[in-house]
Amino acid sequence: MVAPGTAAQLNEFLEQLPEARNKVCVDDSENYQAYAAMNFGLIGDRPAGDVQMQAPDLGGIDGVFKYLSKVVSLAPEQKDEDGIPKGVLLLGGTFVVKDAEVVYAWADRIPGDYPKPAEVFAGLSTDA
Repeated sequence: MVAPGTAAQLNEFLEQLPEARNKVCVDDSENYQAYAAMNFGLIGDRPAGDVQMQAPDLGGIDGVFKYLSKVVSLAPEQKDEDGIPKGVLLLGGTFVVKDAEVVYAWADRIPGDYPKPAEVFAGLSTDA
């Protein structure tokens, strides 16, 4: 997992999700070069088609309050920009890498636009 932010934000995030400690890195480069190298876009760059944005399941009211208590400190920081920080607009994606080869790639069109798990797992099969 690659996320926009700083090392301090990553550590704060991982306090909430400690099992991800060795599976996440942050892209704190000036213009999010890791995201650019993976060909991820910004919200609005790609047509969303029939994909609808949905609110995530935060685990009930306790999860909502936990989310709200962290949203400001974990949000991408404004770096000499006006308007919405670029890090807020970044879209993500999913890769399956097998023997140093990308065997499956997906770029989200909008937040919450995830690939079907069966498609991702197909990339993990020995036939891929």
